[in-house]
Amino acid sequence: MNALIEPPPKRAGCLGKGCLTLIVVAILLVVIGVGGTFWGVRNVYLSDKPAPIPGATAPTETTAATPGETSAPALVQRSDEVRERLDTMKKAARAHEENEVELTAADINALIGANRKSRGTASVGIDDTVLRAQFAIPLQRLDVPFRKAFGLNNRYLNSTITIVAPPGTNASSVQLSEVTLNGHKIPARLLDWQLPVVGKSLRTYVIKYANQYGVTDGEIRDGKVILRTNRR
Repeated sequence: MNALIEPPPKRAGCLGKGCLTLIVVAILLVVIGVGGTFWGVRNVYLSDKPAPIPGATAPTETTAATPGETSAPALVQRSDEVRERLDTMKKAARAHEENEVELTAADINALIGANRKSRGTASVGIDDTVLRAQFAIPLQRLDVPFRKAFGLNNRYLNSTITIVAPPGTNASSVQLSEVTLNGHKIPARLLDWQLPVVGKSLRTYVIKYANQYGVTDGEIRDGKVILRTNRR
């Protein structure tokens, strides 16, 4: 009798459960430092309902699709194509060759939508030189420390992050221009806050993934995220 052989799992990259958990923990730690109590975190900065997340757009770059408009096969196909381009960049970096990858909001949303762990929890929009990322992350799906003990199991982290990246921006210099959590502004220095116990910052992981794909610098321009690898 022939045994069924399962296909190898698709690569999750930095859009799966692990990275979402890291983002949530980092934001919660910042809020605790600002708000001072878990009561304030639960009732002021977290919500009992998820914020509406726009659907990913596969057919065009300029039109906004409604949730469910883009089919799963189309998202997977586009996601695979984007990953191929990123893998090409990685190979170019290893060969010390110049390479450039342009990612539209639709490309990034395809990566998010094709991953079952991140699907429906985030969406990206790009307006010329400004990238705006929206998150609506259910804490019960993540391994957030003390989630149940502090009554956070049925809460949602609804956040908006804005990024502006001029030419020459790299993983060490990129900054968040604005961060809101459930409608409340929190410090935009989120990338550089040290995470207790872990002893690292979110920027450490940004640098890690940039190095993984050989990204030396980039910018946000003309509605695109442009990543580059240079000869080294």
